[in-house]
Amino acid sequence: MSFIVLIGAQAAGKMTVGRELEKRIDGKLLFNHQTLDIFAGYLGYIPQIFALSNQLRLDLFQSFIDNIPNNPVKSIIFTVLIYFDQVEDITFLHQITDIFLAAQEDVYFVELVTDLAVRLRRNIHPERLAAKPSKRDLVFSESELISAHAAHRLESKTDELNKEFPGVRTLRINNTDMTPEATASWIIDYFQLSESSKEK
Repeated sequence: MSFIVLIGAQAAGKMTVGRELEKRIDGKLLFNHQTLDIFAGYLGYIPQIFALSNQLRLDLFQSFIDNIPNNPVKSIIFTVLIYFDQVEDITFLHQITDIFLAAQEDVYFVELVTDLAVRLRRNIHPERLAAKPSKRDLVFSESELISAHAAHRLESKTDELNKEFPGVRTLRINNTDMTPEATASWIIDYFQLSESSKEK
């Protein structure tokens, strides 16, 4: 069993790369808006939904570990936006990884780094808008992306993840000019992940 965490700023391509990985390994994608939108549909995007979403994720990951013999897939591919200047975001990363590490399961971090101009173009991609209702207000979505870029540290420092998470294997990819397929191939090759028969 393994836990693959795709970390990156808004519109860095986390979901799209996750979908490519999902096609090629025995894993299931959970992108961050899936849990957020469950609660937002009833409550709107109020601050409380982020705590509710995080608790749902923790419960899911723990249940996945508890049910290892019967899970229909071997891996979870999870996408998450991390503000590296926010203690609560790093704490959440520890919480989710500790669930898998405590069970002696492999954890991989893939940090996607993408130029702002490219992220702004990807922000309006039809696939992104179809999957994420909150991004369909393009004025708000672009403003949020730009303001987060200005206000927060969206990229890790050199060796920061390795030092903070010594039990986790990490990979940093600048995917500004890379296709999702090429990015997924790099991840699979680097970590020597077993490809499933889905594409064979």
